[in-house]
Amino acid sequence: MAKRRSAAGSAKRQYRMTVAGQMFKHLGLQMYSGAVPAIAELISNAYDAMAKNVWVTIPTKRAIQPTDEIVVQDDGHGMTFDECNSFYLSVGRNRRAGASEWTVKYNGLKPRKVQGRKGIGKLAGFGIADRIDVRTVRDKQISHFALDFNALTNSQSFADTSGYTPEPQSDDGKNTKGRPGTVVTLSQLKITRSIDEEQFTKGIARRLLVLDANFKVHVNGQAISRQEIPFQFRFPKKAGTWETADIGNGQQVQWWAGFCKGTIPDEEQRGFVVYVRGKLAQTPWFFDLSGGVWGQHGMQYLTGEVKADFLDEAVDLIATDRGTIRWEDPLAVPLKDWGRKKIRQLLEEWTDKRREAKYTSPKIKQYLEQAEKLPEKERKVFQAVVDKICAIPQLDKDKEGRDIADELVEFAYHAMTNRSILDAIRRLNAVSSEDREQFSEILTEWDIIEAVNTAQMVKGRVEIIRKFGQMIKAKTREKPDMQDYLKDHPWLIDPKWTMLVHEQSLDALIRERFKLNSNRSQEGSRRLDFFCLGDRYRTAHVVEAKRPGGLVGREEFDQLRDYVLFLRKKLQEESTDDDHKRTLIRGLLVADRIRSGDEQHAKSHQDAGTFDIRTWDNLLQTTEAMHKEFLDVVRMRAPADDPRMKDLDGDANKGKVTDRRKVAKSVTTKKKTRRKK
Repeated sequence: MAKRRSAAGSAKRQYRMTVAGQMFKHLGLQMYSGAVPAIAELISNAYDAMAKNVWVTIPTKRAIQPTDEIVVQDDGHGMTFDECNSFYLSVGRNRRAGASEWTVKYNGLKPRKVQGRKGIGKLAGFGIADRIDVRTVRDKQISHFALDFNALTNSQSFADTSGYTPEPQSDDGKNTKGRPGTVVTLSQLKITRSIDEEQFTKGIARRLLVLDANFKVHVNGQAISRQEIPFQFRFPKKAGTWETADIGNGQQVQWWAGFCKGTIPDEEQRGFVVYVRGKLAQTPWFFDLSGGVWGQHGMQYLTGEVKADFLDEAVDLIATDRGTIRWEDPLAVPLKDWGRKKIRQLLEEWTDKRREAKYTSPKIKQYLEQAEKLPEKERKVFQAVVDKICAIPQLDKDKEGRDIADELVEFAYHAMTNRSILDAIRRLNAVSSEDREQFSEILTEWDIIEAVNTAQMVKGRVEIIRKFGQMIKAKTREKPDMQDYLKDHPWLIDPKWTMLVHEQSLDALIRERFKLNSNRSQEGSRRLDFFCLGDRYRTAHVVEAKRPGGLVGREEFDQLRDYVLFLRKKLQEESTDDDHKRTLIRGLLVADRIRSGDEQHAKSHQDAGTFDIRTWDNLLQTTEAMHKEFLDVVRMRAPADDPRMKDLDGDANKGKVTDRRKVAKSVTTKKKTRRKK
């Protein structure tokens, strides 16, 4: 048997590693997708080049055109030809290895802590462009070359003896009297959507802590700055200030945090940004803390920043895309633990401060003052309710801008003071029939109580009417949304229908006779498309509500007619109750448009008393107008100078209620008309 050749006896072999051009897709396109992260890296390079100013020219407020370019120019020290080759074009070079962590003095500026480390930031432009043109001046000489993304990524490998050769430009190697600095031009842009200039500048400012008098960034000619959003509470209080904290292991961080009055609409601004050497290293997060008992809702109000330079000193803990930190590393764990503890502490303080702030609300203070006049027992109960409401930190403003806590306290107060109705009844029972003055006083009090309570009811109904109007405007589907809304709130059809209820037994009769499907989740022409309302014996209505803006015609008219006539016949033939036999059955079709040619058919049914037709807008306007008129009539009975009536004048219906004299005149006219009849 032949002996196996030993490793020592074998010929000496050489292994060789190459880097495929596809790697640059990962280092450029996929690492820095988006204008903000890509250009922020180019600005960071200018900072390390000791620039005082960086000018960014970028097309905004319109779609990107094929001929558009993005230009990033700085007034830093620039690069020589040798520096371009040895430093800039050396991908992955750690500029801090074997060199200082600081730049050298230049242009009157003090040395800066170097931000760059991984040596791939120069490829950031490939995240948004296929061509990067670099023109740099140093020692009165121009170095000018271009990098092509497609040529670079199509290369098979980058071995020591080969590699990618950037294309020199026409003025490369020439002397110039121009000032030092670098211009990077991005062309053949990959982005096509319009760039919002305000959002872009905010994004750049968010990524860089180093913007100050010695380092300015200009976007389309305008200098940008870091500005805090308005806060309800800030820690520390003074804007622009930081606190220092020891986090263990001999490390320190600087931090600040702020809570907005309302939830922060942009989710990307919620949480803490971690900066290293003045550059974003961790996008906003909550140190892996889930809300839980510490108030997940409160996190929607919170933002802040942390400086932690130690994360990029002895060990590089920052991910390649500079969006996250390797938090599992022992060096980063103390900061993560500190962050969780700090957020818990901040949420507790936020809850306490929100409670205190609610007590300063003018409306809540007003009702607390009014409650002082209540009996001691009621006053203590009301105070306890207010404490509970104010202790809920999540209560903000509703869509109409009203403070929810104010609304709840107001509701609680009126609920509490409704006991005055019982007091008025007791006084009425006790008064002597001869004591006309006291009797009149009690009736006046009753009118005021009735006006106040009616105002609250109308106010609630107006809110429902507004919601109903939004549904009509949005052309919400008729089944089940619109029909359910009308079925649950029949007074939307007619305020006199307040006491009507859903007559499911009548629904069942129609469903059985016409073999209709009662499953409202299924689609189909024979599914349940009506509902019945009634007051048991006197009247009943079969209601069909078509989608706002929808078209109806002969088929829909005949269907509703059949429902109505069937119920009339059924109750006449089978009911053993005489009152039930006399029940009035009538239909109502809510629809906006009638098919051309079917108008007369609809009119014949209406003239015969089978059903009525009303549009959605008519339904809404009539209901709202009748409620307001009803409130005006009730208000007219109570003294206008009573404090409670004055409170109503300042309520949500202010400016919408008809003048009292006009209402009085209208009521008087109606009474005279009835007398004549």
